[in-house]
Amino acid sequence: MPLTKLDVSGLRNLKPIQLHLSPTLNLFYGSNGSGKTSLLEAAFLLGRGRSFRNRQIQAVINEGQTECTVFGLSRESSGREIPLGVTRYRQGSGIFKVGGVSVNTASSLAEALPILLINQDGFNLLEGSPQHRRRFLDWGVFHVEQGYQRQFQRFQRTLKQRNSLLRHVRIDTDLLATWDKELVDSAEQITAAREGYLERLLPVLNDVLQELSPELQDIRFALFKGWDEDKTLSEILLEDRSRDQQFKTTHHGPHRADLRIRIDRHNASDVLSRGQLKILAIAMLVAQGYLYHQKTGRHGLYLIDDLAAELDLRHRMLVTRLLGRLGAQVFITGVDKHVLLGLWEGSPPQAIKLFHVEQGEITEEAGD
Repeated sequence: MPLTKLDVSGLRNLKPIQLHLSPTLNLFYGSNGSGKTSLLEAAFLLGRGRSFRNRQIQAVINEGQTECTVFGLSRESSGREIPLGVTRYRQGSGIFKVGGVSVNTASSLAEALPILLINQDGFNLLEGSPQHRRRFLDWGVFHVEQGYQRQFQRFQRTLKQRNSLLRHVRIDTDLLATWDKELVDSAEQITAAREGYLERLLPVLNDVLQELSPELQDIRFALFKGWDEDKTLSEILLEDRSRDQQFKTTHHGPHRADLRIRIDRHNASDVLSRGQLKILAIAMLVAQGYLYHQKTGRHGLYLIDDLAAELDLRHRMLVTRLLGRLGAQVFITGVDKHVLLGLWEGSPPQAIKLFHVEQGEITEEAGD
């Protein structure tokens, strides 16, 4: 479901824009600080309801404006166009719409416009906290497993209720046992879905690495569930009860899960070079797009910020070849338009749209 149109107003330094997009390759070039990353941020906002650069929406809204709005048209395989819209207000509230109908959660946006982001923060996937790797897994499970969002929300509600009970001065142990049972049941569903997704992803990732960087195929991936696998979660919750009450939080469960990425017995982040870490993180995201397409017949939207600064020429060409073969819609930024165009040699000229970004204005150009 590629975006055919993108309208943006009130977002950072961008002037109000209306873009008509290629269903495959969209290249944005301009000097640093011109607004290229802000354009990617706008597309991300449309699919996630939030920024990838700031947790506070106030930083995203243009100074002097009270709100920012992003509107897009997403085309289904049938040719029907689905309008998507996000308005975020300076005080933090917002309106999300899919198909002209208001929706209550950003997950409805994510389902309509799946987004995969490749930027300098990709290191977080390997060097950051487990939260980044859980998000990576959950993105995939959410988009290929029906019902996962419901399961995940059920677990979150149960965890919240258990933690709320733990904050009481006097705790009803029977009630706590009831919440423990509910937590265990939902945790097992979450974990089974994550394990199943990882099992399907790894062969695809292996194929991507074989083409992109064969020396990285010795890396091993394993899901740490969030508790000691030698015991059941029920046993651990019972053993942890005193500590959980003392700290007023639940110490074990899927909310503490991690995707462990290792070479032999070492964390990959401790062994690989910076360049290899970039390649591995990008390979993981490219593989997700391939698996998503295999399972759903749909494509995600890739947002790639300054690939030339992230990888050497050889690996840049390999990444773009993989994406070109996938046929997904791509937004990619860079400083030099000739470098960007050179990454897509062999692509039909009509498949590429080139945009120049300067001082917040975005102008479509003819490719050379």
